[in-house]
Amino acid sequence: MLHRKRSTREITKVDVQIGAGSIPLVIYRELRNNWRIAITQRTVNLRIPLIDSADQPGDPVEWGINWIKQKFASDPHIFNRFFLKAPVNGKTYKTLFGEFTLKLLPVDRTGTTGHVVGQDLIVKCPRSWSEAERADVLPKMVSKLLARTLHDDFLKKIMEFNDRYYQFVVYGLSFKYNKSNWGSCSHDGNLTFSTRLFLAPEPVVDYVIIHELAHLKHHNHSKAFWDLVASAMPDYRRCTRWLKENGDALYY
Repeated sequence: MLHRKRSTREITKVDVQIGAGSIPLVIYRELRNNWRIAITQRTVNLRIPLIDSADQPGDPVEWGINWIKQKFASDPHIFNRFFLKAPVNGKTYKTLFGEFTLKLLPVDRTGTTGHVVGQDLIVKCPRSWSEAERADVLPKMVSKLLARTLHDDFLKKIMEFNDRYYQFVVYGLSFKYNKSNWGSCSHDGNLTFSTRLFLAPEPVVDYVIIHELAHLKHHNHSKAFWDLVASAMPDYRRCTRWLKENGDALYY
């Protein structure tokens, strides 16, 4: 019987102090020939070979820390996700469809519930929660409440663009508090958008909608796809540039 050799992996975790916060660096030693570093949603991952070599860039921990510090000095906004604080009572969220205010009601129980009254996002959360627990759960609750409230307005905007430019068949609309992309289109015609998009300027929202509508015809990023996007929004590149430069700041 043929047995495949399993990759061996060693993991080292380091918290890199940046100002009053920290960025988690995770170093993976694995079966590979080169070094690769990448920023993920929760960590900075450095992947290196199992065996050190004479021509490697240096000590992995020291090299990873220096890379993070240099990157932070030149482009700090890409690390915004690591310094998010829990939403506070009275925080306002300016969306394309109106401004909403968070009303936090601490309660002596477990679990959290929320509903919308007018322009108020009313959330009941445990009084005993730590800052970390609030930072983890409250943005998701705000996202959920806004998705429920703004669904019909967002759908109307989608259909207006579709009727004006494409006349494709849209089968469904859903939202996720998605941090990896701004939207997606399934092969059966369902569109999904990140709720973070609610916080973006109107031209950027328009661009992402047009982008996903174009995917109803071209499920790729070919020249034909981009030509279809440009037919509805000739200056779409300024919106892609805005998202690249400012997208990391759009969080609840």
